[in-house]
Amino acid sequence: MEILFTIFSFVMLISIIVGIHELGHFLVARYFNIHVLKFKIGFGKEIFSITDKRNCSYSFGVLPLGGYVQMLGENNPIQGSGEGLSDKKSYLDATPGERAAVTLAGPMANFFLAAIVYFFLALVGTMQLSSFIGNVLENSSADVAGLSAGDQIIEIDGEKVQVFNDLNLILSKRIGDTGNINIKFIRDGFQSSTQIGIDDWLSESDQKTPTLDLGIQPFLPPLVGKLQEDGPASVYGLKEGDLIKEVNGIKIATWQDLSNNLSLLPDELIEIQILRSGESINILLESSSFIDSDGIKKGRIGIMASNKLSDWPEKYTYEKKEGFFKALWVGVEETYKYTVLIIYSIGKMISGSISADNLGGPIQISVLAGSAAKAGYITFLSMVALLSINLGLLNLLPIPILDGGQLVMIAIEKIKGSPVSEMALEYSMRIGIILVVSLMVFAFANDIARLI
Repeated sequence: MEILFTIFSFVMLISIIVGIHELGHFLVARYFNIHVLKFKIGFGKEIFSITDKRNCSYSFGVLPLGGYVQMLGENNPIQGSGEGLSDKKSYLDATPGERAAVTLAGPMANFFLAAIVYFFLALVGTMQLSSFIGNVLENSSADVAGLSAGDQIIEIDGEKVQVFNDLNLILSKRIGDTGNINIKFIRDGFQSSTQIGIDDWLSESDQKTPTLDLGIQPFLPPLVGKLQEDGPASVYGLKEGDLIKEVNGIKIATWQDLSNNLSLLPDELIEIQILRSGESINILLESSSFIDSDGIKKGRIGIMASNKLSDWPEKYTYEKKEGFFKALWVGVEETYKYTVLIIYSIGKMISGSISADNLGGPIQISVLAGSAAKAGYITFLSMVALLSINLGLLNLLPIPILDGGQLVMIAIEKIKGSPVSEMALEYSMRIGIILVVSLMVFAFANDIARLI
């Protein structure tokens, strides 16, 4: 069932972003009265196909890794050629401006989808982690720089920080850099600042979160989430939503404090003070134990951290919710912000300051899609928006066979005043196919390497 859910999530994700991309091409082609022969999502054998009154077929291929819109007059090695219909306007009959608009419409549709998703999320509101530090790993870069648990980061490199996710977003721009990361934070009501030195930062790392690499962990309250069935906490009367204040008289401020203290108490009778519905309650229970990867015996009581942010103390959460018009602006702003970040990343990958091993393929996307779907619709929609931006930017690369390459050809045609020769088109398409297939194979190889 786990595998089936992951596959279903992946198919849904790809179908949405590819479908919107091709819909952009389709609608603009129809606007200019260019006859569309086929609208297809996926490749390979068709699962189903229907034909409309304009003799355009709509189908879904068995391999959901792409799609295409085939217009009359096109002769694309992947798409095939359409049958000539003398009374219909073909792609080649369209002006260079019309063809450029049709080509550009696909990537623009992806950016539009992302903006709509971010608009929707801003309108309905999302609860997020605030920018408080829950724990700083010993001897980490953040520890050396003087940051500690309880600090609230408010600015990084001159950019304002509202939620913990902002930290990773801003820090991601510094991957591969050498220099200093400037951080402003609030401690005990007073503002302070510090610097963290970096040298080719994370250039060779694979999928490592920037904050974690610096040794910064988000604040998690010692709030009981799910309980292990027949575990000590469940047996001795702890309930979901209980806030743990003390363990054997030791004050507990964060989930990390709780975990560290309980790990030192395997198979022991311990006293836990909790806060439940405003009432302080003391509970005696006997902890259980487990052996960690280093062979050390550690204690536990069978609870998980609460992920219900609505139950958290208000100080440590931040609700992002806007009115209609402000949400529209947020949709555009978020799309722009992530677009710039991805362009930075692509540029650094091309220059070599970021390892190309970070490039992910269909396996990684499917795993992330499954995880996002399990986390809820907000996380899944956020991933739809991010991958939609990725697809839009990828297609704008000036590689023959991609939209960006076609735009280059149209521009050359406009400049020289005549169509590009068939031989030049044929060879450019071959080169484009080789480049795209090579990129896909490399990304797929990275996926396999991560699984091994």
